[in-house]
Amino acid sequence: MNCFKMDCLLTLWYKFYLNVVGATYIFKEQIWDRHRKPSVPANCEGTNIVITGGSRGIGLEAVKKLLNLKCRIIVGCRSVDQAAKALNAKEYNEQLTILPLDLMKLSSVRSFAEQVKSTGIPIHCLINNAGIMFGPRKETEDGFECQLATNHIGHFLLSHLLFNNLEAAGTAEKPARIVNVSSIAHYLGSWMDFQDLHATKRYSPEQAYGNSKAAQVMFSQYLDSMQASKVPRVRVLALHPGVVKTDLYTHVWWVKLFDWFAWLTMKTAPQGGDTLVHAALAPELAQAVVTNKYLENSRLQRTSDFTASLENQRKLWEASCQMLNIQEFGKE
Repeated sequence: MNCFKMDCLLTLWYKFYLNVVGATYIFKEQIWDRHRKPSVPANCEGTNIVITGGSRGIGLEAVKKLLNLKCRIIVGCRSVDQAAKALNAKEYNEQLTILPLDLMKLSSVRSFAEQVKSTGIPIHCLINNAGIMFGPRKETEDGFECQLATNHIGHFLLSHLLFNNLEAAGTAEKPARIVNVSSIAHYLGSWMDFQDLHATKRYSPEQAYGNSKAAQVMFSQYLDSMQASKVPRVRVLALHPGVVKTDLYTHVWWVKLFDWFAWLTMKTAPQGGDTLVHAALAPELAQAVVTNKYLENSRLQRTSDFTASLENQRKLWEASCQMLNIQEFGKE
């Protein structure tokens, strides 16, 4: 069998597998595990949160909810004007800051981190939410595959750059948090090739997306386990926000063709934003002793066996540090 036929068969398999997983979770979320509201205090004044990608989709809805809870928010996104308009920024004065951030550019990530630190405010939570899904293979100016760069590498670097600030703001009783917005698509990352993380030999949009989401889960698990070896001042969680109808599905043919069916069966963006709010603020998550700090529908769940493997987590961690030339995480 030639390489072209093999690539076609693998692409079809990845599409089939992802659709089966997606359909299973749509059924689960609509029938036996219905949407849960976040379990958070009514007023969170004094809590400062940094979030990426707050101009649309579940990120936008999460920011709205967090602002209503009196949190101070710093939003990083590619379109500052779009975010300001969507959030009606003039109403919030000092409560909301919107800064430019393009996760495909490491220089932009570093600039954003410096601007956040220059505000001088404590950072109690970093929500790594921004993401892209599917599309043709492209490389960033730094030479990274775009989905991995946006969903994982950029967020890994941002977490590294802001980690000291998070640790300074956290306490043993109330640790700061890093929240990585992953997906049930992390199961597709079980075929991740650590020797070709940027898919230079064989590319499938679905597989690349699954790899990036598995990377977010493994990054969360590994960094949190590192903190558990001491009195943690930072806890790290990953989450699946639900199968949510947003513009991330631009490249999914059946969603465009059967838009009415998608609206009936998928979660809404506000519902997807609820799990982000729960992960950022729910008091019980600060001290929860669990091996897999991963949320679905505002409830702790297990992850795939591949992402739960300490050896796989270590491999990805070392590869990520090497790509970014990080000698010691959190230390610049």
